[in-house]
Amino acid sequence: MDRRVIEALHEVGVPFRENEPFSRHTSMGVGGPAAVMAFPRTQEELRKTLAVRGDLGVPHRILGGGSNLVVAEEGLDELVVNTADMRHVEVRDDGTVLAEGGANVIRTVVRCCRAGWRGIESAVGIPGSIGGAAVMNAGAYGFSISDALEEIVVYDENGARTEPPEGWRFHYRGSSIPEGTAVASITVRLRRDEPAVLEKEIRELQLQRARSQPGGRNAGCVFKNPPGLHAGKLVDEVGLKGTRRGGAVISARHANFIVNEHGAAAGDVLALLDLMREAVAKKAGVELELEVKVWRPRA
Repeated sequence: MDRRVIEALHEVGVPFRENEPFSRHTSMGVGGPAAVMAFPRTQEELRKTLAVRGDLGVPHRILGGGSNLVVAEEGLDELVVNTADMRHVEVRDDGTVLAEGGANVIRTVVRCCRAGWRGIESAVGIPGSIGGAAVMNAGAYGFSISDALEEIVVYDENGARTEPPEGWRFHYRGSSIPEGTAVASITVRLRRDEPAVLEKEIRELQLQRARSQPGGRNAGCVFKNPPGLHAGKLVDEVGLKGTRRGGAVISARHANFIVNEHGAAAGDVLALLDLMREAVAKKAGVELELEVKVWRPRA
């Protein structure tokens, strides 16, 4: 990593750490070190961090909550911009909610429901950050984050605000927001309802999720559902539930989850992903598409 990055981050006052393990910043708990991991605390510090990257031309990645990410054990010789400290949320009297990119999705949903605002309650079980949820168009129970989205602020890889003329496009578990850009904030518009009604709904949704999905260290569903099918059912039908590689296991509760049970390495998780995809392709004739992101060193 270019040492000028360290000097520039010092100069603009953005906190950072060198050789920071990804295992500390992902829900799966695996992954080697980032050469430099920056922690902007505000949207302005995010802009400055990306401007440093642009000025020096160094490779980089944007890290949100790390809830759908597996990073290779060798780590990345890159600048990683971690938005976890950008977590300000403002719930306004008119039903609009502004949330910075690093805000936690579940905490944001619970806060809105307790304040009596309906519109994003179905997202109460989605882990990770607001920014990551926007990029992935995360959702559950027929809801996607784009359904409530009113505005999104995105910075390009050089720190300038960007948006295509036609606006950002969203689709099932994805969007047109390119890799390397960063979601600084989103604004959603909600509608009034009784807090007690909403709190009851989110408790029921949380219980439903707890009954059907495993706990422990995992990255959520690892494959997207093919049209008209369920990835977990396909993996179950080829007999892979409970299969282990090192400290990682395909969940016996839900076969579209891999759980880090006993100090798994990234290689254990990646081996299971390959096994699942190959077995389903061979036996069911279906090509599974990753929902989880896999970061490896660039060629």
